[in-house]
Amino acid sequence: MIDKLTAREDHGGPLSWNAGEVGDGAEIKRSTWTVEIKREQNPFVQHGTEQVRAVRVIDHGRLGYATSRTQPWAQLKEEAYAATPFGPETYMDEPVLEENESEPVSSQWDPSLMPSMMAAAKTLYHKLEDLDPRFRPTVSISYEEIETHLSNSLGGHVAFIREYWAISAGGRLVTDTDFHAISETRLGPSALSQASELGDVVVERFKMGQPIRSVTPGRYPVVFLPPVVMNLLTPVLTRLSGPSLLAGSSPWDDQAGKPVLSPLFTLISDPTIPGAPRTGRWDDEGTLTQRTPLVEKGILQDFILDRDSARRRGQEPQGMGFRRTPGALPAALPANLVLSPGTGELAEWGAHFPFLLILGGWIGARPTNPIRGDIAGNASELYVMENGVITGRAKNVVVSLNALDALSHQLLDIGQDSHWVPQGMMTVAPGLLPPVLIDAVDIQVRR
Repeated sequence: MIDKLTAREDHGGPLSWNAGEVGDGAEIKRSTWTVEIKREQNPFVQHGTEQVRAVRVIDHGRLGYATSRTQPWAQLKEEAYAATPFGPETYMDEPVLEENESEPVSSQWDPSLMPSMMAAAKTLYHKLEDLDPRFRPTVSISYEEIETHLSNSLGGHVAFIREYWAISAGGRLVTDTDFHAISETRLGPSALSQASELGDVVVERFKMGQPIRSVTPGRYPVVFLPPVVMNLLTPVLTRLSGPSLLAGSSPWDDQAGKPVLSPLFTLISDPTIPGAPRTGRWDDEGTLTQRTPLVEKGILQDFILDRDSARRRGQEPQGMGFRRTPGALPAALPANLVLSPGTGELAEWGAHFPFLLILGGWIGARPTNPIRGDIAGNASELYVMENGVITGRAKNVVVSLNALDALSHQLLDIGQDSHWVPQGMMTVAPGLLPPVLIDAVDIQVRR
């Protein structure tokens, strides 16, 4: 290693590295432009920018990390070194970053788009506001860019930008005895053009939920719509994650090449989908990304590893080290999650089962033990289909299952129409997910 390697700094002051040092510095800028409309509130328009400098260093096998919005790079580096005695052990190394690999990082935002965003949001909101005076609709349209400049102790530098559109619509109807929540989201380059279709979906689901139908406790076939499919994936992702493998808590540690889920199930980490939130050539550690099948037709293919967990397992990193937020450490996280669609359709399922439930909202549905996979939550959007016709909505229902059993032995079919589920507080990655049909789901009714 050449003494005094200096990372190229087109975006700030110099960050110098001495011979034998290992680390990196990143400047991350997240910019968002948002239009939001809620009942009894004026339309909300906001442009926000969050800019963070972050430095990682390794000293005596321990990781130190420091972030700031304003501090000089040299001071951040000192603070990162000061944190290493208390940091975790790490096997992380730095990727070789070629000078000529950077992508153009100019913003694609066009201020002339704001009137179109506002007009689309108002049109969508007006479609929802007259459904019921008790219904409190919310409409949001946003565009986000995350620009990253990354340099490391090997002297290289890359710059890249990720951008995506998002549009969401829904609302809540709350009474003394009822709670009906609806939420739908579209992501990607065509999201804005889907506003009208999105409104139609919310209107249809609101109207479907007006008749209240009683349900007898028992076990029923249930269609899980994309937002709640993400809840089912949480235990799967936990078993696939580097930290679980390194802690020795994942039962799948030695199951590569073996069946772990239903043959209908294929899950992929895909950084190549145009306009998706985690699409790009590099992850947040500077590792080149690639499309990675995690489970293919039920067979375990690969794990979710950042550079540290990959090196600990003796594997090559595959570009799955992402930040949850601009100031967070990169962690072992997938890119855009894709659950491969099947050929199933709701009409077909309804014709096969005389009594079918459709779950669209699942409050508090978090695994009590992510490794075991037990999940229970209150259904905030649970429709009843009888003889192929949706006859209303069930309320005061608790839906329970073991997600791993459900995706192994109870998975009957997978639908063909996938929709995006955004990353959130309880979701580790954005997902392009279809509905799934699960048999023998436990249904209990609260009195």
